[in-house]
Amino acid sequence: MTNPEQQPATQPAPEHQATSEAPASLDLVEGLADSDTSKPENRLNRFLWRLIEASPVAVVACDQSGAILYANQKLAELFGYQVPELLGRPIELLIPERYRSDHRVYRSLFSDNPHTRPMGSGLDLAGRRQDGSEFAIEVGLSYFRAEETLIVLGSVTDITRRKYTEELLERRVQERTREIERRRRVSDSLRDILQVLNSNRPLSEILDFIVRQAQQLLGADASAIYQLHEGGKPLNFQAGVGISPDQLARAYANEVAAAGDEEPATASAADPVFRAGDHDYCAQLAVPLKIKGEHYGGLMLYYLQPRKFSPEEIELAVMFGDQAELAIENARLRVQVERSAVVAERNRIARDLHDSVTQTLFSASLIADVLPRLVERRPEESLRRLEELRQLTRGALAEMRTLLLELRPATLMEVTIEELLRQLTEAARGRARIPIAMDVSFPVPLPPEVKVAFYYVAQEALNNVAKHARAGQVAVTLHTVAETVAMTIRDDGVGFDAAAVTAEHLGLAIMRERSEAIGGQLEIISRPGAGTTISLHWMPAQGEQNE
Repeated sequence: MTNPEQQPATQPAPEHQATSEAPASLDLVEGLADSDTSKPENRLNRFLWRLIEASPVAVVACDQSGAILYANQKLAELFGYQVPELLGRPIELLIPERYRSDHRVYRSLFSDNPHTRPMGSGLDLAGRRQDGSEFAIEVGLSYFRAEETLIVLGSVTDITRRKYTEELLERRVQERTREIERRRRVSDSLRDILQVLNSNRPLSEILDFIVRQAQQLLGADASAIYQLHEGGKPLNFQAGVGISPDQLARAYANEVAAAGDEEPATASAADPVFRAGDHDYCAQLAVPLKIKGEHYGGLMLYYLQPRKFSPEEIELAVMFGDQAELAIENARLRVQVERSAVVAERNRIARDLHDSVTQTLFSASLIADVLPRLVERRPEESLRRLEELRQLTRGALAEMRTLLLELRPATLMEVTIEELLRQLTEAARGRARIPIAMDVSFPVPLPPEVKVAFYYVAQEALNNVAKHARAGQVAVTLHTVAETVAMTIRDDGVGFDAAAVTAEHLGLAIMRERSEAIGGQLEIISRPGAGTTISLHWMPAQGEQNE
């Protein structure tokens, strides 16, 4: 249907139109526009018709066969046609081919079943202009019958801008989601690296873990950590993935892989930065590693394709470099601590040798020197001195065995707790020259770590007896009472005021640490002039098996 200024649909069709006559239903639509205006209802129809014709919304009407009965000027402009070019043409002219067979809306558009027809607005389709270009449209549909003819009335809205906005928002959501996922992976990686740093793994394993994390999160094709040597010596390859030590050395020799002295360095070019095996790397990111202000080496990341590095990527690479520096510094400190511990242990053993074994042997040698003369002049005294000499030599022997055990800690795990206590008591007896009674009634072996803790607590307690107690009697007992293992070391010496003695004195801190390490309870009872009692109680955890 057209307004009076438009050509009637019965004019000859343009050359590209079908030559068949317009459908009869087209006359029906034209009749609505040309009806007698003397009747009020016809005047209303014509008013509504002109309103639709001038509407800024594109409107199209089709019969049940899909032939276009009416198109307003807005729809013609939207699809790049003149109104007469559309009338009588199939609606398929405006719909891309892919929607005709597989789109549920189009399939049900002209259905005889009213329950399957799409109704309302918000149906997203695609339109095809006269020049063949496609664009996004939203279609609103309604249906009515005129003289037994089903009329499909549609409003068409160009939603290209809305689709662009939706796609832009979708891309931003995806980018934000990827950024959140990347940050989560970075967070997880740093947590994993911290766990590795706090472990007792070798430095090579820690650096290898850091290199692999950096390579994965920064999307590198190869990565490595190296250490510089002075005097032009070869690089020390410490960890890497996707690159060998020889390849890294060649890259550095070409003055391409060297990290800057102060800041991260990047390089990217169409020509390869360097060649490694069958791979040509065209981009690199180098992070210098510094330990206590000195240039140590670098963390290298290599890429097969030229690329630019964002500030976030450079910052992340620097962060991995910081973790590598921390791992290297920790390894150095660990070595220093171990060396210091070895020196301290050597000094302690030397001190113990001087304080115990050396003095004991010196006393034994003095007795041995005067013993021949005592045998002739005072036989009874010589027998007493001979017994004293025997105790001194046994004590010295026990001291030496104890020191040998401490030089080989693994041996402590093999010797029974009874044997360990026996050697400790004999050594203390030889140093203090006092009787020490030992009573061990413990049929079940202790777990190794518990046995070692009991050993060191007894050692500290007996050392205090020999050095400070001035006791006349000492008793060492080890029993099991109601599933609790109890060790007690009691002396009748001078005692001390427990409230006035700090934990650093008398080895009290060491004994408490050993007790807490196995979940035991340490009790120290002492008063000036009333002796000292030290007790250690330990109960196995539920389900724990003794070894």
